[in-house]
Amino acid sequence: MKFLLATAAAAAICVGAPALALAQAAPDTSTTGAYGDLGWSHVTTNGANVEGIQGRLGYRFMPYLGVEGELRGGLSTGDTTRNYTTGTPPVTTGIDTRVKQTIAGAGYVVGFVPLVSNKFDVLARVGYGWSHYDLTPAGLSKYGASEHGIRYGVGAQYLFDGANGVRVDWTREHMSNFTVPTGLDVSNNANVWGVSFVHRF
Repeated sequence: MKFLLATAAAAAICVGAPALALAQAAPDTSTTGAYGDLGWSHVTTNGANVEGIQGRLGYRFMPYLGVEGELRGGLSTGDTTRNYTTGTPPVTTGIDTRVKQTIAGAGYVVGFVPLVSNKFDVLARVGYGWSHYDLTPAGLSKYGASEHGIRYGVGAQYLFDGANGVRVDWTREHMSNFTVPTGLDVSNNANVWGVSFVHRF
C-alpha cells in the first residue's frame, strides 16, 4: 500500500512539475494588445511656444515592443523674433513672427520597459513624421511651410487599474526640408512635450 501511495505521489510530481514550470516560464501577455491615448501637447520651435491636442493609436505586440501612429492639431499661435536679411548689401534685422503648427502626424516603433507588472512602463520611440506650420512675419505675407523628418523621444506611463492611466513624453522633431521665406532665419527642429489619458483596450 505504501508502495502504491509513493508511486502515485511520484507520478503526480512528475506530471505537475513540468506544467508548473511552463506556467511560470510563460510570458506575461497582460500588457499586450491595442491601446489609445488623447491629450495635450506643448511645442517649442524657433523660440515660439504653441499648444495642441494629440491622439495616438497603437499596438503592443509583446511586453517590450509595439508600434503607434500619432496625429496632432494646433490650438494656439506663438510669437517669436527671428532675423530677417534683405537688400544689397544685405541688412539683417529682428522681425516679429507668429508661428502655428496647424497639423502633424507620425508613425513610431516603441520600446517598453515594464517596471511594475501591468501598470508602470518607461518607453522610448523612434519614427518618421510630417507637419505643417503657418508663419506670419510682421510686414510680410502669411506663409505655409511643410516639413518631414525623423522623430525620437522618451516617456513613461502609469495605468491605475491595468487599463486606464496617464502618459507623459518628450519628442524631438527634425525638420529636414523646412522651407521658409527667403532671408528668414529659422532652425529646423522642434521639441514636443505631452501629457495624455491612455486606455488599453
